Order: sequence, then structure tokens, then C-alpha cells
Amino acid sequence: MKDIAQACGVSVALVSRIINDDPTLRCRQETRDRVLKKIEDTFYIPDHNARVLANGFRKSKKDVRIGYVSYKGASKITNPYFDKIIEGITTILAEQEYSVSSFYIDDVVSACQRREPLSEKIFDGLILFGSVPSKIVSYLHDQARYLSSVYGAEIPGADFVGSDIFMTMNYAVDYAKKLGYDKLGLILGNDKKREEALMRYIGSVGVTVDSDFCFAAGNDYASAYEQTMQKLRAGILPEIICAMNDEMAIGAMDAVFECGYSVPEDVSIIGHDDIARSSYSRVPLTTVRIFKKEIGRLVSDLLLERINYRRKFAVRVMVPCELIQRKSTRKKETTL
Repeated sequence: MKDIAQACGVSVALVSRIINDDPTLRCRQETRDRVLKKIEDTFYIPDHNARVLANGFRKSKKDVRIGYVSYKGASKITNPYFDKIIEGITTILAEQEYSVSSFYIDDVVSACQRREPLSEKIFDGLILFGSVPSKIVSYLHDQARYLSSVYGAEIPGADFVGSDIFMTMNYAVDYAKKLGYDKLGLILGNDKKREEALMRYIGSVGVTVDSDFCFAAGNDYASAYEQTMQKLRAGILPEIICAMNDEMAIGAMDAVFECGYSVPEDVSIIGHDDIARSSYSRVPLTTVRIFKKEIGRLVSDLLLERINYRRKFAVRVMVPCELIQRKSTRKKETTL
């Protein structure tokens, strides 16, 4: 260690703190890199479980601290879309014997406002769900060495794993057109950019929107159910409904049945996400499948790789999706 310190023009204490990945250490990145490069070049192996390897710089598993921050102000994760992502994250970490902490975004916001640390020790990595305000992202950068994100807005310098949410609804539009429908009823969420992208695509493929049945339902079952009931009671029944998530699609489906109509005989319905509930709704729901568990596994793998080998650049991975055909849709009947 003394030889490395002399070669780099730093103190032995500084080399020791870099080797041990001291979270309180504040030194220039170029100094840290110079020391690590010298360690690698000389194949220096410290005594504590050979933490530094010739091909990387690995911490003991018991010392690695990883957490995830849940979605958009919820006091607990209730969105079934994220359940499978979390399952993928925790499965990978459990398989490799890492522990994981969970935080809710409202608790993170409170800690930020109080200017308090999220934990006594800095995290090696944090995985963020959904769109997180820039002020909170800045705060979390101080709480973790590396950030990763899934689903929401991409964060500069952070790994991102997800599906292209501006493109995935196109699968539903294409399938509706294939079935012979040229006018779509739409149940939208609360993402204006995603809505705008969908509208542009609809216009580009020669399909129109049923203006009498097009509304935003805030991404939840209850709102979609209530608003669909209002439309149906007013005599407005589209030939097909495309919803931006499965919860809203199932809410619309239940309203259709409550009003005495049938799916798909009177109206076809397509959802998005392929949550578990979609396969055993009143009529199994045709939907766009997002490979959520795989997203969770990938983001965990990438984060561990970045922690253990100090990858300096961020990685962006887009996971493909697929249309799942079930019994809530049928081909449009044509009249002679």
C-alpha cells in the first residue's frame, strides 16, 4: 500500500480509504481513478477478502447497500404494474445474497425538505420508479453512489431499463385496425406526452378517435368504471375501447356488464401492461404485455455490475413488448 501511495503522490491513509470505499471520503475523481488504476496495474490484493480483483473492484456483499424508491407519492406500492418489477429486483438480489431496502417517495421528499440523510450510511445504489422531481433526484445523488431508473423519466448519468411507453400503445392500435375497427374509444391516463404520441400515431395509420368516448381516467379502476358508466347511460357505446392500462380497461369492462352489455359481443376492449388480474377478469383481457419482471432483473444486474466494477457510463436498455390476444376482442362484423 505504501508503494502505491508513493507512486500516486498521496498518503497511505488516502489509499486505504479508497480501497475500503469509505463513504465519507471526498477527493477528486481523477485522484481516485489514478489510485485505482495503480492498484489494478500492480495487481494489489488487500487482505480483507481480496476485495480488489484484477478485473474490477468488488465490495463484500454484506457491505453493499441497495434500495429502491417507490412511485409518485404513494404511501405504499399499490400499482400492480410495479409489483412484478419489484419481484424481479428482489429475486436477483436474493439469489446473489444481497439485501435491499425500500423507501416511499413521500418519505424521501420529507427527508429532503428536512435536509436529513436518507440513512446513516450512503447507499451504493438506488433504483427509482416513475418520474421523480429534479430536486429529489439531486438529493438522491447525494444519498447513493449510483442511481438507476425504471419506467419513468430517464435520469442523466443513471442506468435506465424499461419499455418505450410512447410506442407500446401502438400495438393496441395496430391490433384494433387489424380486427377491422377504424374508430377507437380511448381511456387515457395522466401522461400528456404519452397521450400526444398516441394521438399522432393514430392519425398516421388512418384510424380516428371516437370523440364521444375519449377521456382521462387518472390511471385507476374506479375513475374508468364511473366515467364509462356515465357514457353508457348516455347511450354512448363505442365498437372498441383501448385503455392505457389494464386497471382502467377492467374498470370499463365491469361498467359494460353492469349496463347490460357484453364483451366482446357489444364492445371489444384492449388493455395495456398484462397485470395478473387481466387474465382472470370477467372476460380475459386482450392486452399489451410489458415484461416487468425482466425489467426488474435487468436493472438489478446492471446496478450490481456498476457497483462492483465501477462502470463510469450509464446504460439504456429498452425491453420489447408483445400483444396478448385473449377473449375481450373479436373481429368487427361487416354488413353487406
